Amino acid sequence: MSSEHDYKFYLDKGISETNEGKFDEAMHSLNRAIALNPDSAMPYFSLAIVFHNLKELEPAYENYTKAIELNHKMTDAYFNRAQVILADDAPDTAKLKSAIKDFDKAIELDPKFVDALYYKAVIQKKLEDYKGAVETLDKVLIIDPQAVYSKALKKLILQKYLK
Repeated sequence: MSSEHDYKFYLDKGISETNEGKFDEAMHSLNRAIALNPDSAMPYFSLAIVFHNLKELEPAYENYTKAIELNHKMTDAYFNRAQVILADDAPDTAKLKSAIKDFDKAIELDPKFVDALYYKAVIQKKLEDYKGAVETLDKVLIIDPQAVYSKALKKLILQKYLK
């Protein structure tokens, strides 16, 4: 059995264990995959998902960051890293702005990434950039005219903040 075969085995096993909610086992398998192939982004990304599920935000953030360092085209890593910031009870302005940068990068990599656009607008609203939020939501509605949450958020902003 080659180490590449072992790597793939442990990566697949870790992802499968994560999907089954077996987070301790997944962590063990993914750490084995990382030991066998420390230059691959996927086990770090998968490990971040485990920490994210366990609401361990700091190690989730660090592992998404490591995945991005190894593969700067990993759209979901940018999106998920920004989600970690949103999961924080009281993220400061600097953290919120870094989440916007991550959403922007995810959108740059996938211009039709509706969820990234929506959550970017959520943060823009939190930062009181109401016009920016509406512009972002308009982009969502061009891609998906039936986007219920985006329609509702736009309506709220227009009625409550941009009278």
